[in-house]
Amino acid sequence: MRTITALLLAICSITSFMVIGGCEVDSFFNPSVTGYYEHTPTSMPILDRIDIIEREVGYDPMSSKPTPEDLVPNELQYRLAPGDVVRVEIYELVAANQTDVSVRVIDQSGMIRLPTIGDVQAAGRTIEELQEQIIETLRSLISDPLVTVVLEDGRSFQFTIYGSVSGTGIYALTRPDFRVMDAIALAGGTAATTRRILVIREVAIDENVKPGYERGGAGASGDEAGDGMDIRDIDALIEALDGVSPAAMASQDTPPIDIDDLSETESTEATDADSGVQVPSGDTFVFDAERQEWVRLTPEDAAARGLRPVTSRRSVAPVADDTPSPYATRIIEVDYQALAKGDSDQNIVIRPGDRVYVDTPEIGVVYIDGEIARPGVYQLPIAGRLTLSRLVAAAGGLNAIAIPERVDFTRKIGDDRQATLRVNLAAIMNRAEPDLFIRRDDHIHIGTNFWAAPLAVIRNGFRMTYGFGFLLDRNFGNDVFGPPPFAGFNGN
Repeated sequence: MRTITALLLAICSITSFMVIGGCEVDSFFNPSVTGYYEHTPTSMPILDRIDIIEREVGYDPMSSKPTPEDLVPNELQYRLAPGDVVRVEIYELVAANQTDVSVRVIDQSGMIRLPTIGDVQAAGRTIEELQEQIIETLRSLISDPLVTVVLEDGRSFQFTIYGSVSGTGIYALTRPDFRVMDAIALAGGTAATTRRILVIREVAIDENVKPGYERGGAGASGDEAGDGMDIRDIDALIEALDGVSPAAMASQDTPPIDIDDLSETESTEATDADSGVQVPSGDTFVFDAERQEWVRLTPEDAAARGLRPVTSRRSVAPVADDTPSPYATRIIEVDYQALAKGDSDQNIVIRPGDRVYVDTPEIGVVYIDGEIARPGVYQLPIAGRLTLSRLVAAAGGLNAIAIPERVDFTRKIGDDRQATLRVNLAAIMNRAEPDLFIRRDDHIHIGTNFWAAPLAVIRNGFRMTYGFGFLLDRNFGNDVFGPPPFAGFNGN
């Protein structure tokens, strides 16, 4: 009878472990243990954005990689701009056999004032064009004017550098082959952990945001626009921005994208209308809102469910909801780590007016608590990016009563709003779901359940020791070892 009872208890114990702790976890006796433990190699994406709680909010620019055209040195003519200093020498303007010398700073309206002549439009013109303009103005006063214009201090060809550099500011382009590594060195260098550099190039396509001297009228004819800028130079600049010349765009069968269309930012996700599943473009995982878990889809399954991926277009930040951007912008992403190790294809040429942003690693803290070995506040690393699984490892791993399927992940989605969702850490560690990149102020809570503590007690009850030992009651100690030595008060 006792043998049957013991056998039944053993069967009940094994059944309890299979039902409660069970065969669906990595460790049969300890559900808090997680891992892959497979011989087959696997590759999984790491999610930077959780689409179920995060939407495309604000300006999310679409960057592009450097092209061979970005490595070609500048060949643009220097055009004067407000703040430039020019020296104008006019022979016999005031007195015979004397040269009148005037050093002028171009004002904010793009004008300079000369003796006898008055105001002359200078901004937007080259040195030669300004010189010819002064000569034409003087023909009514001097039969054969002799004019010389010299640029004393030019500030038109400049670029701006900011971000993770020592010397943020505006710098002059000193030569036509001035490159991004030269710009970093000129600004005092950057941190060795910098991952990327963004070079921002833009052209104003709205007359309202152009300077007055470009909108206005230094009258021109033929190949010149009313702002005094050669149309061919504008075409070359747009070609440098977009990589396609206006002539080539005109010869295409399909019409170019209308400016109004640029304000419409399309999502890079496909949507299953029946189940509400959102599909990140290029990934093999979708989040099923009904099942509340990530699901891997084959191409056949995606086609059967009617998922239609949408190709994202170039992103332009709208000024208002229904107002197109006044700028055509191109953002070039330079891999600084590759550049620092000698990849010359990343060392692009800086163009006049470029904004160089040295991207700073995200700084801040994250929070983890619950059934974790070392709960607390953790600093985001300067080098590399932290994922959920790595944060758990840094915090000492799960404790004995943690349930990895019960992890609450809280993320701020606004200044005064946050969202929480359930994350299956066991599936992430088992490579069944993608891992998540941790951002500043993320909060992770490791949960437990009713059966976790009893399971831990049962596991501790099955611990075994090894070796040999015995206990000897003190009442029988004197019989074995004899009475203990005793010294009196006087040492006798």
